[in-house]
Amino acid sequence: MPTLKQKSKSRTTILIFAALLTLAATALIRPAAGLAAPAGEPVLSFEPGSYDFGLQPIYSTARADLELRNEGAEEVWIESLQTTGPDSGSFWAGNSDCWSGPVQPGESCSLEVNFNPNEPLAEYEAQVRARSNGYDFYADLSGVGASPYFTADPNPVDFGSAKVGGEGSTREIEVTNAGNWPGGVFIAVISGGAVGSFQLLDETCTNRLIAPAETCTAQFRFQPLSEGAKKATFSLFGESDGGSQVVLTGVGTAPDPPAAPASPSTPGAATAVAPVVIRTAPNRPRAELRERKLRQRLHRKQRLHRKQRLHRKQRILRRKRAVRKRQRALLRRQRLVQRKRALRRQR
Repeated sequence: MPTLKQKSKSRTTILIFAALLTLAATALIRPAAGLAAPAGEPVLSFEPGSYDFGLQPIYSTARADLELRNEGAEEVWIESLQTTGPDSGSFWAGNSDCWSGPVQPGESCSLEVNFNPNEPLAEYEAQVRARSNGYDFYADLSGVGASPYFTADPNPVDFGSAKVGGEGSTREIEVTNAGNWPGGVFIAVISGGAVGSFQLLDETCTNRLIAPAETCTAQFRFQPLSEGAKKATFSLFGESDGGSQVVLTGVGTAPDPPAAPASPSTPGAATAVAPVVIRTAPNRPRAELRERKLRQRLHRKQRLHRKQRLHRKQRILRRKRAVRKRQRALLRRQRLVQRKRALRRQR
């Protein structure tokens, strides 16, 4: 029969053996638990947290580089980079090295953001979003579409009445750049049934850069070729806008009657002959030829503007398609890397 001392020694042995088994089980379970534990919440931040592109000419692209920094204690994988918000169509994410691998704690990757406005004087707002492990991180984007815009004062212009064959009347028109970007302007009389009755005498607008709120002048003369109401139109065409039209009106009145010959005061006195004044009207075929040349010049300029806008839109669409294609390829590559990592962890 075992003694009390023998019983106490066997209990101590059993306790020691149980403690060893507990330590062994803990050592085996901890690695498995570490593999199965879900990743922690990522902590990312954009530098800078917001970016203002300022004034940007319409149909042209501006680029900015942002940094995406990992502020957490674990490495993170970037799942997507894209723009969101009311004007996200005018912003898009470009080249980035955030897809090359996980971002380690304290490190950062770069992202290119593009801005291309298409409306003058319009304010644009959007956000660039980075997604990692189901969490979203944002940076604000903003910009303003810039373009010159020319207006004329007065509009319309009334020259009043003038006699046929007379000196006519003149008016000065002030042209102002009401836009938010410097630009040039071209002035031409382009249409109207009485083009020959209006002439551009002088102007200070062509072949110069007009800043916002700056003005230039154009001086016109109304010299009617015949009686009745007259009307014509001159247009202002900027470098990137559709231009504006100003209506010119006036009334042609009857010319002065010819002077009657003076009657002799005494018989036999010499008869005074009134001097004959010959007034020549402007050369109408020459005015029509000038109008036709100006109209042809205007049509060529308008066709050039349409072609340039079309080419810009095509370049922008091609660039966006290329960016989307690269993003899809990078996303597929990232998913493949994640699957390989998951397989290695399971093994």
